[in-house]
Amino acid sequence: MRLLPLFYALALCLLVAVLPSALAQSDDTPELNVITVFPNNPFNIAKNGQANRVVFNVGTREDRALKLEGITGAFLNTKKKTEGQKGYVLRNLTITPIKHLPVTTGLGKPLQVPFDFSPEFKPQDLGIEFRLIVRDEQTGKKHNVRVYTGNITVVEPERVWDLQLISVYFFLGAVVLTVIYWASKSYPGSRSLSKRQKRSAETRKAAAKSGSGSSSATAAAFGKSSVNSAVDDEWIPEAHRRRAQNAAAASSGDEGRPALKPRRSGRKN
Repeated sequence: MRLLPLFYALALCLLVAVLPSALAQSDDTPELNVITVFPNNPFNIAKNGQANRVVFNVGTREDRALKLEGITGAFLNTKKKTEGQKGYVLRNLTITPIKHLPVTTGLGKPLQVPFDFSPEFKPQDLGIEFRLIVRDEQTGKKHNVRVYTGNITVVEPERVWDLQLISVYFFLGAVVLTVIYWASKSYPGSRSLSKRQKRSAETRKAAAKSGSGSSSATAAAFGKSSVNSAVDDEWIPEAHRRRAQNAAAASSGDEGRPALKPRRSGRKN
């Protein structure tokens, strides 16, 4: 019976000796010295739909070979919720991978890492946190270290005229105006169509007049040439001309005489 208290005492001593080392092994998260800066943005204003830059100056005092492998974070509802409650995290940021940048140790120049994030919320004040993913080269273990927690003011971006959008609107307007113009000219009751029809009718009339004039001129020229050809008979011998003239005179004389009645043949009684 006396051995039982002695056993409990030894077990307690062993637990007190092992517990600190176990806790130290479980909590081996590296201690990072990080200064977070919003460049040219003293009021931490974040514009919706645009890249908002933040710069991390990363260093550590520990003698450990650490490399930075990624950046992430989250938008927080710090007004209505507290950490650990449902709804505290509004949206997580996508992890941005980084090509194994070595973290500066000691008093060397800190590692500067820029990061862009884009909110998509209504204009309001929100909480935000950033985390760095670092890898311990000795153990190969990755650590997700929170390096910043603060507030941002989400606003809508200023409306700036987009040249590409303006050119698209201009092109569409030109197409619509062209369609309206040709439709107004081709519509049956439009003035432009009636004017064109009137001009075409006048053109046809003018063409008809010019055609009749040319026909009459052609006919006159043809008649004149026929008269000239009739008069031009000097090449005919004189005897033949006299015979032709006598025959023409005889025919004209016969046409001018009255027709004679035929005589009745018969005997007188």
